[in-house]
Formats: sequence, C-alpha cells, structure tokens
Amino acid sequence: MQKRRFYVPSEAFYGDCAIIKGDQAHHLVSVLRKKAGDEVVLFDGKGTECLARVLRIDRDAVVAKIERTEAYQRADRPSVALYAAVPKGRKFDLVVEAATELGADTITPLFTERGVVTLAERDISARLERWKRITIAAAKQCRRPTLPLLNWPVRFLDAAATPPDAVFPVLACLDRDSLPIQSVLRDVPDSAREIRAYIGPEGGFTPEETAAARDAGFRLASLCENTLRTETAAVAALSVIVCSLDSRLTNSARGGMGILPMVDPGSTG
Repeated sequence: MQKRRFYVPSEAFYGDCAIIKGDQAHHLVSVLRKKAGDEVVLFDGKGTECLARVLRIDRDAVVAKIERTEAYQRADRPSVALYAAVPKGRKFDLVVEAATELGADTITPLFTERGVVTLAERDISARLERWKRITIAAAKQCRRPTLPLLNWPVRFLDAAATPPDAVFPVLACLDRDSLPIQSVLRDVPDSAREIRAYIGPEGGFTPEETAAARDAGFRLASLCENTLRTETAAVAALSVIVCSLDSRLTNSARGGMGILPMVDPGSTG
C-alpha cells in the first residue's frame, strides 16, 4: 500500500525535521489517526519528497523526522501554461484540479470580453487561496511532486501582447482559420521553452480578441467540432499538449519527472 502524502512548504523543513501544520496536520492526526512512529511521505511542492516518521504530535502541529529524500528532475521539455476564462460558480475549481493532475506548470485565470465573471480584489484573493488548496489536494492524490504556480487573473487583451520568442501560444477557438490542435503542436520549435494554452468562455473569444491573438503570433487551434464548456476545453487542450510533449521525449525521459537516487539527509556526498 502506498504511503499517505502530505504537503509541507520548504520553509517548514528544519535540518532533518519537518513541521506539519494546518489542514495537513489535521488530516494526518484527526482523519487518518496517525501516531508517533508512523511513516508518512512529505513533499514541498517544488520537486522534493521525503520519507519521514512521525516524531511528536503537538496541539497545533506534527513534528516528523526525515529518513530519506527523493529529488525529482524535470524532463527537458517546454513548460505548460494554462490561461483559462473563469466560468460561473465553482467550475474553475475543476479546471484547477484537472490542470494540476495533467501537469500544467502555471495556471492563470483569464477575464475575457464575453466572460460573465468579474471579481473584486478581496474575492480574487479568497479564490486564489481556495485554488491553492485544490492544487495541494490534487497533487497529493495524483502523486505529483510539484505544485503549479497560480497567477493573479489577467485580461485576455493584456495577456495577448506579443509573447516572448521562446513561448508558443495556442488559442483554442472555432475560427475558420483554426487547425486541429494536433496539427498545430507539430510546429512547436525545439527552441520553445513554454507552450501557452488560452481557453475562452463558453461564448468563445470575440472577433476582436481573436484578431489581437492572430496579430501577436498566436496559433489558432480547434479542439473538436463541438462547442465545449470552458472546463472541458481546458482538460482537452492540456491532455493533447501533454501527450504531444511526452511523445517527443526519449523513452528514458518519458513521464515528465525523473527520480534521482534517494539521499540520506545525514550524508554529505
């Protein structure tokens, strides 16, 4: 049976010990009923996992002693950035969860001309906090060692400014000039360091937004002949992008993350 995983930010590691607090400590103690001496796996969301043993359970924290460390090295491929319109209700929660599981490196909420959601700054902050919790839960479940970066929302026309040379931007749309996304991804150059997928609202991007994207060098891509919900389109686009990138890797690097040898925290080599 696989050991339970718990998220511990890197600043909560102290030498060969880690301090587990908040929701993670509650889940460990009150839900899973872990006790002193039990083994757990800790990850810092930045690519490091530790096999640890519960040392002490305090009122508001759990102290664990690190026994072994696994460092993960990212495969040499472009990163994947998702820019997705924010739908009504809590549907963006599904986008964040699926994007985390599929391996998106960054997630940026997008405000578009046809979007129906506008948020005050305090509401954005609250949602970002909730979305961060969702990324942690999703990473724990799918055994991902890293967390995606959650960015502050941006307006599409601001995001559509000419991207850096190393970015390959893809606009998901049903424009008559769009090509199947599989065909578009064949043109990703070896020099690309990031693929950005832009997903619009259910009403799609406006002609003005599409024109701005085209002028900025975006590639227009269709996901299928049907009109998809934002959350469905995000999953579809990311799935194809990740599979396309994985197919370009050598067999030894396929899978996205490579495990380096375990390291004893007490060693100096």
